[in-house]
Amino acid sequence: MNAEKYFYINGQKFNYTLEFQNTHINNYWKHNAPLIEYCETIGVVIPHYCYHKDLSISGNCRMCLVELKNSPKPMVSCAMSAKSCLNNSEIFTESPLVKKARENVLEFLLLNHPLDCPICDQGGECDLQDQSLYFGNSKKRFYSFKRIVTDKNIGPIVKTVMTRCIHCTRCVRFSAEIAGTEDLGMFGRGLDSEIGTYVNKTFQSELSGNVIDLCPVGALTAKPYPFLSRSWELKSTETIDFSDGFGTNIQAHIKNNKIIKITPSYEPDSNSNNWISDKTRFSFDGMFSPSRSVLGSINYKTDTLISKISWKELINEITITLYFQDHLQKHFLTNKKLIVVFDNNINLEVLNLIYLFSCKYSSFITLRKLEGKLNNMDINSNFLTHNKKDLKKSLINSNLCLLVGLYSRYENVTFNLNLRQRYLKGNLKVLTLGPNKDLTFPSLNAGLNIKNLKSIIEGNNYFCQDLITLNNPLIGVSSSVFNRTDSEGISQLLLKLKTVLRKYHANWDNLNILNLSINETGVNYLNNFKSISENDLKKNAGLYFLNSLPNKSNLKKLLNIKLLNFNNSKINWPNYIINQNSTSNTLKPNTFFFNCINLPNNSFFESTGSFYNTEGVLKKNIKFISSKTYTKDDWQILRKLFVNSNKINLLNNSNNFYLINFNLNNFINFKNYIQFLNLATNNLNLKSNTFTNTTKTNIITVNTKFKTNCNKIFETKLKIWINDFYIGGLDHYSKSSITMVNCSKILRAEINNFSHI
Repeated sequence: MNAEKYFYINGQKFNYTLEFQNTHINNYWKHNAPLIEYCETIGVVIPHYCYHKDLSISGNCRMCLVELKNSPKPMVSCAMSAKSCLNNSEIFTESPLVKKARENVLEFLLLNHPLDCPICDQGGECDLQDQSLYFGNSKKRFYSFKRIVTDKNIGPIVKTVMTRCIHCTRCVRFSAEIAGTEDLGMFGRGLDSEIGTYVNKTFQSELSGNVIDLCPVGALTAKPYPFLSRSWELKSTETIDFSDGFGTNIQAHIKNNKIIKITPSYEPDSNSNNWISDKTRFSFDGMFSPSRSVLGSINYKTDTLISKISWKELINEITITLYFQDHLQKHFLTNKKLIVVFDNNINLEVLNLIYLFSCKYSSFITLRKLEGKLNNMDINSNFLTHNKKDLKKSLINSNLCLLVGLYSRYENVTFNLNLRQRYLKGNLKVLTLGPNKDLTFPSLNAGLNIKNLKSIIEGNNYFCQDLITLNNPLIGVSSSVFNRTDSEGISQLLLKLKTVLRKYHANWDNLNILNLSINETGVNYLNNFKSISENDLKKNAGLYFLNSLPNKSNLKKLLNIKLLNFNNSKINWPNYIINQNSTSNTLKPNTFFFNCINLPNNSFFESTGSFYNTEGVLKKNIKFISSKTYTKDDWQILRKLFVNSNKINLLNNSNNFYLINFNLNNFINFKNYIQFLNLATNNLNLKSNTFTNTTKTNIITVNTKFKTNCNKIFETKLKIWINDFYIGGLDHYSKSSITMVNCSKILRAEINNFSHI
């Protein structure tokens, strides 16, 4: 039997056999871990600048020196394998030799560093300050002039003060390895070494803001918000991202009831902080833009504007309008409905509330989404990623990825990051069916037309062999594909593709629908809501925009339908419009509708809500910013509105009126259907939603005696225009953000983002 081996760290004894020769799966990471990372896991912190867990090893700052027994000189702990150097050996991280070496290294780093800590945005959270406190020398030995490096303009996100740079190259490695855009680099030699873009250009990456967190000194800081605060003045809270379908965990930093900055939060699955996009980091200022409506108002067709109206007067105005329209329709023997228009950013609590009201007033109120024509909601896989909570694991086990209508770099930043890291590990082939744009890694284009997907299913495409031979192919489909008129036909094609692949891959079920909005999954869980159409505009009494505006693509086409030479006389433009929105100025009457009632509500961080992201994970946002004195939460406005509507007699609804019973003992099916517990009989803001364990799958049997419907497939391109990443998304706030507008200007100047493919 082999004798057990031991090693020592600062005199503490460890069993080498148990630590590094253990074959348990949870200990595999130790076999290739650098010494500095292993020491941190056992509580021994080694100071460093250039080392980062998610980046490659450079070993150029020399701050992480440790002493190895019987070694003639200190060694760099970040470049040494823990398994090799700890084999029957002993290391010291706090010996006199190590401390003297760190003092000398720090003295050289401070040789040309400017003494501008009082005006540096990094002050209070600067690694150089912290290490200078422990290892710095109180006396100066060099009195020559400090070198000066000119600042670089690398875009509207990152502010550069390059004289402070200590050449740790974290930003360079991040740009090349994570962002996939090798814009930054080191040029010059010796005293003339600099980090920059070499030529005058911007750092063109949707992830450029992450270098602000990576920089250990104040060389790279946030340009939009300079000189605002110190770290000890801020309060931080955990929240989620509102700009994409993953709802990434983030950390918001607050000062005087105002958000100062947003940084990544810790991800338990990866045991590290995540990377966030520039939109996630800086678009929050759109919530508090000057164009935001914080007071209620009524705009009449006569160009009369009444502003600063109390909530009582606003509710009374809406109630009188509903009463008048209802009785007017009764006299004209018509049954036109109030259409409540919402999008996929609505939270689950508000969505369930308006759904209950639409059931109660079924003949007077109807719900419509802005976009989306996905008709088959019986199975979760039709609107959800396959491997719930672990899409990254599906990527690891796959050797082929097919993206259908998905421009993952800008539409799903989180997914594209995981896809790039999987590609860098090797043995992965990426196919794109749709826009052939740069994904920051090589990919093969399988065409632009939906008929190419049909040819793959039929076996007439040269990519069919890859789908059969490569292991566990992963298919990612953008939810925007189902906004097409032929969405039902595309759903059938994908179902057929799943059936074909199961013949060659046992139990294959790796079809993933990637949603573009934070609560698109939650909306689809509740019900199959129809999208607003031309027919809805023909038969409506009015429009109620719930956190949505007519400038959205689908509704904008309908309101401007005259450009398509349609007969406008067929469309009954709404007599009134109610706008419950927190991001824009009040709506004004135009040729399409008459009176406009504007209701100011709270923004995303000023309210509490629950969401289901594209992986089916419940995300909850807790209110941490106190709202304006006049604005209210969405659920408060809706409840006040419908409480007042109970006081009037809606003639069109009198025959179909029924009462919803909230007794859970007698209404179990309702609880299972909407997946809520204790729904709002008293208060709504403190109640949360939970998944029930019971799930019911409806199996539809097709009678083969009758001919099934033939779904049409249009031979049009999946995507002709690529949306602007910064202001062209589906969230509510980026369009109002000054920072995002500036980023968009540079993006359009350097890249023709809206070119025809």
